[in-house]
Amino acid sequence: MPITITDVVPRDIRFPTSKHLDGSDAMNVDPDYSAAYVVLKTDSPRGLEGYGLTFTCGRGTEVCVAMIRALKPLLVGKTLESITKDMGAFWRRLTQDSQLRWLGPEKGVAHLSLAAVINAIWDLWARSENKPVWKLAADLTPEQFVSLIDFHYITDALTPDEALAILRKNAPTKAAREAEMRRDGFPAYTTSAGWLGYDDAKIRRLCKEGLAQ
Repeated sequence: MPITITDVVPRDIRFPTSKHLDGSDAMNVDPDYSAAYVVLKTDSPRGLEGYGLTFTCGRGTEVCVAMIRALKPLLVGKTLESITKDMGAFWRRLTQDSQLRWLGPEKGVAHLSLAAVINAIWDLWARSENKPVWKLAADLTPEQFVSLIDFHYITDALTPDEALAILRKNAPTKAAREAEMRRDGFPAYTTSAGWLGYDDAKIRRLCKEGLAQ
């Protein structure tokens, strides 16, 4: 049964990280880590919703929220199936709206806001398939994967045919690489040990705590 988007609910969520200078660096000296958060409501009998966000630094988050509201007419009434069968075309439809593109296209507030929407679409898609997003992506065929991408600005470096050839070449080893990730996990890092606004004593303490974990 098709899943139809019935509403787009954006939220302005902020954390007072500037109070202790968490997240501070040379350019962002007092950020309040925040997000424009999106919930895609649907008519799914299972009560499925899609959740996505775009990272912001405090002031201005309300601008992203307003942009997401402006995108709502392009989303409500669309079925998940019509979107996921050609995500590249869906991306172009959102970025190239003849009026909203004046606020971008594909940069600044327009791009940040679209990130939250696209993340929510991926989340909804994965939930509908009962998979985490990484597994949903891993299970796509090379043809499906290439169809997700808008190659508009990158064909001088990579064409759809070249991308397809790379994916097909590596398809035989995909199962082994998935097994490796399930077994060993995926390397990650943490920034919690140090920010520009921390004094040396705090950095030393956090490093010791991190190494002890």
